[in-house]
Amino acid sequence: MISINWSTKVISISQSFLTWISPGQYELDVNAFRIALKEIEGADDGISFDDTHRHITQTTLSGVTYARQFEIINGYTVTFEDLGTPYTVTCIGANHNIADVKNINQVSLIIGNSAGLITANINGGTRFPTAAEIADAVWAKELT
Repeated sequence: MISINWSTKVISISQSFLTWISPGQYELDVNAFRIALKEIEGADDGISFDDTHRHITQTTLSGVTYARQFEIINGYTVTFEDLGTPYTVTCIGANHNIADVKNINQVSLIIGNSAGLITANINGGTRFPTAAEIADAVWAKELT
């Protein structure tokens, strides 16, 4: 079960929503989590509140399929149900920021993100840095 406390912006994930893998090991299907959040947001109680997340579906470019992206936004945080015994949750099915917004308790999270190609931002641009620029930045950091 997924629930949202609209006043505190805490999204709660019960252990029963997770898939049991083995003792102390569970799995969170990030896309199923996203769909559950959308259902709550679309209900009468949730429609007037800020969106909980942003989603970009999987895309195919030149025959390569890139994973979906899921991001918790607008100040929401995520709490996994703490039953007093530590357990681990492995996230599957999307790149996400759940670890960045997770409230700390006895539940550990295995993220599973994969970056692929990234774009470096150099002085507000979108090109990759040269070897000389990287060396200069390292030396400048060393001197401070």
